[in-house]
Amino acid sequence: MAQVSLGVCVAGWVERRQKRRLELAEGADADLMRSNHRRYRAAFSLIGLALVLGLIDAKFRLPHTLEIAFRVGVGVSGVVGIVLAKWAQHEHAFLTEPDPEGPPEIFRNG
Repeated sequence: MAQVSLGVCVAGWVERRQKRRLELAEGADADLMRSNHRRYRAAFSLIGLALVLGLIDAKFRLPHTLEIAFRVGVGVSGVVGIVLAKWAQHEHAFLTEPDPEGPPEIFRNG
């Protein structure tokens, strides 16, 4: 009986997932998807900036004050980029996840 219940549950999840993909393809939550795409782009730009600043700092001998500024810039850009990337990753998962299954019929009112 547990196997039958699991099969029905998986089939329902697949159906809900296909429905959500169709909704997204039709433009549902398009503004949220666009803003999340911009968040990804900003995150990877900041991570790229951190890498470039780190390479410049490693390659050239800079004055002490400028060296500190570059290292702080590397740290801040890297951390903010990683935080934005994780935020975008979680938001993408939330937006593409199908709606949860409703309660069993026995518990529904009406």
